Amino acid sequence: MAPDRFADQLSWLAKNRTLIPLSEFASLHRRNQLPDDAIAVTFDDGYACTAKVAAPLLQRHRVPATIFIPAALIGRTRLFWWDELRQIVMTHPDANLRARSRIFELGERQIRDSAWPRDSRKRTPRQRGLYALWSELQPLPLQDIEKAMAELSREHVPITNNKNLRLMTADEVRSIRSDNIQFGSHALTHVSLPSLGGPEKAHEIRESVAACEQLVGARPVSFAYPFGDFDHECETLVAAAGFACACTVEPRAVADDDDLFALPRLKVGNWTGRQLGRELADVSCQRETVAIGA
Repeated sequence: MAPDRFADQLSWLAKNRTLIPLSEFASLHRRNQLPDDAIAVTFDDGYACTAKVAAPLLQRHRVPATIFIPAALIGRTRLFWWDELRQIVMTHPDANLRARSRIFELGERQIRDSAWPRDSRKRTPRQRGLYALWSELQPLPLQDIEKAMAELSREHVPITNNKNLRLMTADEVRSIRSDNIQFGSHALTHVSLPSLGGPEKAHEIRESVAACEQLVGARPVSFAYPFGDFDHECETLVAAAGFACACTVEPRAVADDDDLFALPRLKVGNWTGRQLGRELADVSCQRETVAIGA
C-alpha cells in the first residue's frame, strides 16, 4: 500500500469512526457494549514496512493497532515462501513451470499480471497458475513447503532479497511497541493450522505465547489464524492458551453473536480514505476489525 494512501485512510478513520485497540474491542464485544461505529485496526505477518512506514503514521494519527507476528520467524533474512513463489512465477520466462512433479500452466506474461483483481474470475492465466501452485503448497508443513521452494529456486529464477518484503528484526519489533501499538500471535511459523495433527497444532498455538512474550516483552492477548484457516479445535486451543480473542479473514462486520475466537475482518486495499469509507459502507461496516497490509 502506498504510504500516502495509508495516511489518508488513517485520517478518514480518525474523523469518522471510534478507533479502539483489538483487546478492548474484544472485551466490549464480550459485554455487548461495542459502539456501533467501532473499528479495530490490525496487521498480519510482521513485514518490515509495518515498522518503517505504518508505525510512524499510526503514531502520528493516534490510531491504535495490533500487529500479529509469527514469532519464530521474526528476524530471519529469507522472504516468506509466498513472496518467493510470486517472484518465481511472475518472472518465469516460459508459459509453464514444473513443480512437485507436475506441470503448472502459467500462460504468457502480461502487463495485467501485476494488478491482482478482486474478482477471481478476472485473473490472468499467470495469476491463475500462481494461485494453483500456492494452493498446492499452502496446506503443507513448513519444512515441506521450504523444500519445494528450494527446488523451485534452484531450477528457475534465483530469489533476490526485497527490502520491502522482508520480516521485521527483533529490534524493530521492540522499537515500535507502545501503548498505541500492541502485538498478537500469528502462531509460531505461520502454517495452516487445520492441516496439522493435534500435537503440532497445539504446539504452534501454545508455544507462540512464550515466544511472542520473549520477543515483545508482553504477553499476547490476541491471535490471528494464519491464512484465516481454523477449525473448532483451533478455537478451543487458542482459548485454552489464554488468548482473549482470535481473528479470521472472513470479510464482513462483526455481529452481536460472533464468537470471540472467530472474529471477521475486512482486508483493506490501496484505497483513498474516501474509498475506504465507501467500502465500509458496502459491507454495512460497523463494529469491524480492519486488516491493513495483511
